[in-house]
Amino acid sequence: MNKKNRTPVIFVILTNAFFICIAQVLFALVLIDKTEMTTLLLIFLPLVIISINIIIWLSKFRIEFYQHWLIAYIVFFCSIIIFYFIQAIHIDLSEWKDSPLGEAYFDLFLFVFITSACQLIILFSLNIITYLFYRGAYYLTKRI
Repeated sequence: MNKKNRTPVIFVILTNAFFICIAQVLFALVLIDKTEMTTLLLIFLPLVIISINIIIWLSKFRIEFYQHWLIAYIVFFCSIIIFYFIQAIHIDLSEWKDSPLGEAYFDLFLFVFITSACQLIILFSLNIITYLFYRGAYYLTKRI
């Protein structure tokens, strides 16, 4: 990969990392109730990822469709790790004093794991839908 092709990829990586990680951090810091957090994380974060990558894809930075999604998935997993550590810092262990030592962190791990798995399923479904739109747009531009 020469230097000319590397610049758009770096821009897409940085843009995705900034917006997706900021969205995860805002969810982790602002929302306290887990039911409210789950609903917004399952709906809002995949839509943030889709909208960022569609806007970038329509801009002047032309990279391959699969590169957009590969970058989005990598940044998504990095944001999950950031979200977990922010939530782990904010655990109040005094509420868990009657429980074994690691139960609070394991409960958080299960919550993040299940939420992330659901987000991944939603993101994969949206990936298929955007791929169909991408192929349809490509087909229409070739026909016209």
